[in-house]
Amino acid sequence: MTKIILNALARAAFPAAILIYLNLYSGLVSPFVLAAIGFVFLTLALLPTAIGVVKSLARRSFDVGASMLLTIYLLIYLNSLSIAAIFTLIIIAGDFFKDIILYKVRESLDKITVYLPHTGLIKGADGLVKEVDIESIKVGDIVVVKPGQRAPVDGTLLAQEATLDESVITGESKPMPVEKDAEVPAGAINAGDYFEMTAKRISANSTIAQIRKIAEEAEKQKTPIARFIDQYAKYTSLATAVLVVVLYAYTGDVFRALGLWIAMVPIVFAIIGPISVSIGINTAARLGILVKNSEVIEDLTKIKHLVFDKTGTLTVGQPKVRDIIVVDQKYSADALLALVAGLEKKSEHEIGKAIVEEAENRHLSLSAPSDVHVIKGGGLDAVNDGRRVLVGSRNFLTDSGVSAPADFLDQVAEREQRGETPVFVAVDGIFAGGIFVADALRPETPKAIRELKKQGYDLRILTGDERPVANFIASTLGLDNSNVEASLSPQGKIDKIEAIEKNGEHVAMVGDGINDAPALSAATVGIAMGVRGTDLATNAANIVLVQENFLKIPSIINHSKRIISVIKQDLVSATAIHVLAGGLSAFGVITLVQTALFHEASSIIVLLNTARLFRIKKEDWSLN
Repeated sequence: MTKIILNALARAAFPAAILIYLNLYSGLVSPFVLAAIGFVFLTLALLPTAIGVVKSLARRSFDVGASMLLTIYLLIYLNSLSIAAIFTLIIIAGDFFKDIILYKVRESLDKITVYLPHTGLIKGADGLVKEVDIESIKVGDIVVVKPGQRAPVDGTLLAQEATLDESVITGESKPMPVEKDAEVPAGAINAGDYFEMTAKRISANSTIAQIRKIAEEAEKQKTPIARFIDQYAKYTSLATAVLVVVLYAYTGDVFRALGLWIAMVPIVFAIIGPISVSIGINTAARLGILVKNSEVIEDLTKIKHLVFDKTGTLTVGQPKVRDIIVVDQKYSADALLALVAGLEKKSEHEIGKAIVEEAENRHLSLSAPSDVHVIKGGGLDAVNDGRRVLVGSRNFLTDSGVSAPADFLDQVAEREQRGETPVFVAVDGIFAGGIFVADALRPETPKAIRELKKQGYDLRILTGDERPVANFIASTLGLDNSNVEASLSPQGKIDKIEAIEKNGEHVAMVGDGINDAPALSAATVGIAMGVRGTDLATNAANIVLVQENFLKIPSIINHSKRIISVIKQDLVSATAIHVLAGGLSAFGVITLVQTALFHEASSIIVLLNTARLFRIKKEDWSLN
């Protein structure tokens, strides 16, 4: 901030010196020398603008700063050096205000990583703990985090439990308990007892570092509305130039013509879009919502349909085994579970993880499978313990020539009504039984669905689960069964999304970011949940909810609408003030200096309106 103030004072010194000279020593030098001094001094005062214009000319592009310089030089040529100096001071004041806003933008981005410690504690093989720079911490190091300290890098918890304040990532400063093997993000505060963790990523690749880098890249991109404003500014300048020539030809008054030019030149338009989008993206990033592409901000305002995966999206994503029903009495429940868990051991799907977790809780020995075939959206076909094992949906086993007995299917129907998902199992071509898994809804999901329904969105569930399970979830959320598409393969989800988009409608897909990557890519906007611990940059989604809070979905949609609304307000208000000032100047009602003040007033009004995006209301961001 000090640098901005000193820079403004240094620039203002040049036109101020001219005004002082004109008031105290006018007439000591010839008009030509005075004009030359004015040209040099005022160019130095507007040097950042002059450099920008030169660079734009080199790229053969239009820069509205050229209009500003042209105005100053015309005033000098017309021997109106004092007006040129005052106009320059007004411009510098406007630039100062703009620089403060831009500083706040950079500051909001810096806040993402400012809380990272510079050093961390690592435990050596000899058991001794030493303090090192975070850049020295390597993957696999044992990192010690004492009470009140921040984790220096991303890690995996070694202790049985810990309490973490992850507000640096999520924006929500509420200490939360975590269990062994949980992800500990860099910057998280240890709000409990001493714990140790294994370093998972180096500092430069931590979740928080990725968030900052992606946010920086996103704000450099231009939204369609920003590109429209650029064209609008270009053609407004051309139209104004024509009006200036016509006014001068009609009145012969160069100052009134110049006043029209000063009033109408669209200088502030160059910053309307970029600043609003930058503030919006950085605010979202600080609150655990990572926008990877600035165009998504505008796309979100056009969305009419939202489609959701079930597991890990509408639900917590941590299903548990509820029951094991054995049909083939050659196997015990544990034996059947061990066979299936052996196949699922490397699965990325949450149901597979639940089965493996149950087997580990029972301390079962798991054999490594061979000849493994993964059928997307269907199941697994592999050899385990010398036996051919099929694991998956009812349709998958039926297609493989295996049918379940009627009494088992009756139990399946009953359990599906309670929201349990059956996993069918066959061994050596004979139906062996099933494992029933259930997942709980996220506690905040019903409230978020109500909010989205209230806003008029078409909400649909696309899931690979059987229809009864999906219908159970839909009814719990107050959605009609007609809004459910069940038993879908990954390609089936894509087909459903593309069918909506063929009608010219925009669709947002919310999924887990891993299993739903193809569907996320197919949607107009892909929103990923459940990606903690993954490479955020390579994730298929356009938006990543780093904090797995379903209420963030209506929050980011409303935030995007607010950003676009602010941009439109800025455009309309600036245009209205320019036209008013142009009319008053053209009819000789106001002077050149007053015209310049009108113009800068429009810039300040625009920047003040844009600065409202810095405000974080807890009710808007689900922080209550």
